[in-house]
Amino acid sequence: MVLETFIVTFGYASVFLLIFVMNVIPFFMPPTWIVLSTLYFLFPQHFDPILLAFTGAFASTFGRVILCRIGVASRGLMGEERKRSMDRAGQALRSKKYGGFLLSFLFALSPLPSNVYFLTIGTMKCSYLSVFLGFWLGRLISYGVTINIAHIVFRSLADVLTSQIQAVIIVDSLGIISMIIFTFIDWEKLIQEKRIVFIKPKFSSRS
Repeated sequence: MVLETFIVTFGYASVFLLIFVMNVIPFFMPPTWIVLSTLYFLFPQHFDPILLAFTGAFASTFGRVILCRIGVASRGLMGEERKRSMDRAGQALRSKKYGGFLLSFLFALSPLPSNVYFLTIGTMKCSYLSVFLGFWLGRLISYGVTINIAHIVFRSLADVLTSQIQAVIIVDSLGIISMIIFTFIDWEKLIQEKRIVFIKPKFSSRS
């Protein structure tokens, strides 16, 4: 197989490239942990589980940095009212000491997909170092655990892989909906007045 030859020949560099590309694509990618665990399951003689976890954590974090920048660029599609609202949400997050680090760390440890999270972080202009450091550390721990128990997880490899396709579609679809709802909330009113108000979409600009 071409992929097998590529993985074996270029080793960790090929893993880094694969995981990086997966984490740049916004939606409908398989979870990184299952790809890393599959690689270790298939090629245990070529990879050390600790080095594989480090490679996966760095690659996924760099990929999410790019995805976050895509989120920043998407602000150009927002109206001024929605931009101000997302800025207010970002200010609230930055005002909490270690808030970005802890939120990203806990998110990285969870089974939730991080693509929508980083797109949203980008729209809030919260792409600062502690956010990515927290994510990297959380992913390092989670990948280290999943890779090392690969022999348990993959006793039912066929069931896991077939269920993953459905799970990715469902979870990412819910994530897209959640992101849309999040960006339509008027965060200034929610933070200051403690009430939920939604910003109405503007389909035209009539004078």
